[in-house]
Amino acid sequence: MTLILTAITFVMILAGFTLPHEQAGTKIAIRISGFILLIITLCWGSYYSVPAGHRGVLLQFGAVKGTMSEGANFVIPYAQSVEVMEVRTQKESAKASAASRDLQTVSASVAVNYHIDPATVGVLYKNVGKEFSTRIIDPAVQETVKAVVAQYTAEELVSKRQDVKAQIDNLLSDRLSRYNIIVEPGGVSLTNFDFSDEFNRAIERKQVAQQTAEQQKYELQKAKLEAETAIATAEGRAKAARIEAEALNSQGGNRVLMKQFLEKWDGKLPTVSGSGQSMIFDMKSLMDPPSKK
Repeated sequence: MTLILTAITFVMILAGFTLPHEQAGTKIAIRISGFILLIITLCWGSYYSVPAGHRGVLLQFGAVKGTMSEGANFVIPYAQSVEVMEVRTQKESAKASAASRDLQTVSASVAVNYHIDPATVGVLYKNVGKEFSTRIIDPAVQETVKAVVAQYTAEELVSKRQDVKAQIDNLLSDRLSRYNIIVEPGGVSLTNFDFSDEFNRAIERKQVAQQTAEQQKYELQKAKLEAETAIATAEGRAKAARIEAEALNSQGGNRVLMKQFLEKWDGKLPTVSGSGQSMIFDMKSLMDPPSKK
């Protein structure tokens, strides 16, 4: 925009000097308008506004001269220019492939939350440029994931996910800090771990085998418990029979018989009595206490 206004200004000033003398009034008016427009153009070109959450890298004839804070700033028109760099928290997602300690191929998806150090944004622009995410962050993620994953087996990468994440976080933060790129606290997220199809099938077979073993273990324990219960029941019955046999053989055997009779008696008296009827008991003899010898 500044260049367009400048071109128009010079055309107007040149026209003010090239018109015929007969148009002196017009020439003066064009010259004055041209100079006014030139002043406006210079004022317009010297003002630059840096958006919030950004920093401006001040360039003078292409060389880095310093940084500009957010808000209104002034530059030298045509001699200086500004490159805007964001210093707010940004997110970079990258994918990395690596080999685990047991030589399983692992693909990881990593998300990194980071921000540029506002105080050294000019250094980053000078040394790396605005494409720092593809030049610095992505390769650093690749190298970090490879270095950490190689220390774990494939199964440990799943069972020790938090340890893996913490190690990647620390190592990546150290790598990026050399370029004045600051990783946010806990700013590394492992969004996914993918393994080869062969490894996934092996894990599935292992899980099935574990489930089968657990089922067999349960059935064995159940059978053992049932056997122990049956043994305990049989021992109880044998002990009860032994006690009753001892009671029958003792002087109080008639009381045991009486107890068994009463437990099974339905409360009805026999309707037939006389010779040959064995259901008639001498209740008095059964109730009498046993005689002492």
